[in-house]
Amino acid sequence: MKKTRKRNFERLRRTQGCLTDCVAYLLNLHPENVPYFVYPRKGWNEKLKAFFKKHGYEVYWKNCDEAPKHGTHIICGNSLKGKTYAHVVVYKNGKLAYDSQYPSKWKNNRITHKLIVVPLK
Repeated sequence: MKKTRKRNFERLRRTQGCLTDCVAYLLNLHPENVPYFVYPRKGWNEKLKAFFKKHGYEVYWKNCDEAPKHGTHIICGNSLKGKTYAHVVVYKNGKLAYDSQYPSKWKNNRITHKLIVVPLK
């Protein structure tokens, strides 16, 4: 008999939900009111865009290698956990403001992308 694994989504959200937590922080929402975007992996970016659109924003990712000096941004970078993983944090005016995995040993040299958030017109 084949054994099936049941995913514990609450545990996944707590341990791997950095994007969910950062979106909640940015929009001032409780994390339980924000989807767990990255599981399943397929279509996660479309789910992210749809969620922001529902809240009146358009979003897109842009390559960058340093924290923006002004404004509040979700910043993405390489994870220490594995080569295929990423970690996101929130920066405000060039300084780390929120990290759901604190202490994650996040360093500015890990920055690869930022999420641009623009109000819908």
